Amino acid sequence: MIKQTLLLSILPAALAVQADCITDAPEIGDVGPSSELVCAELQRRFPGAELAVEGRTIHAADAVSVQALRDGTPLTLRYTLAGYVWQSDGAGAEIADIPALR
Repeated sequence: MIKQTLLLSILPAALAVQADCITDAPEIGDVGPSSELVCAELQRRFPGAELAVEGRTIHAADAVSVQALRDGTPLTLRYTLAGYVWQSDGAGAEIADIPALR
């Protein structure tokens, strides 16, 4: 009984956390930052927005564009590999505030 009560009390908080950013499903051969990392960056930049990661375009082994939605508006984030860490490059930071062309 205590376990059920505890689970039911935690459930709304867990659902609220998940609702902030919807990640795409990982695929074999994906290159670039994880969807969770992209979501964390989007949540930092656009607090309170409805966010979703839709996919990615691989430009090179060390350059990736990630397509996302912010409140239904498409945007693109560009990442480059610096050592072993994916970082949003300067151009991606600018593009993230401008709707992406589809």
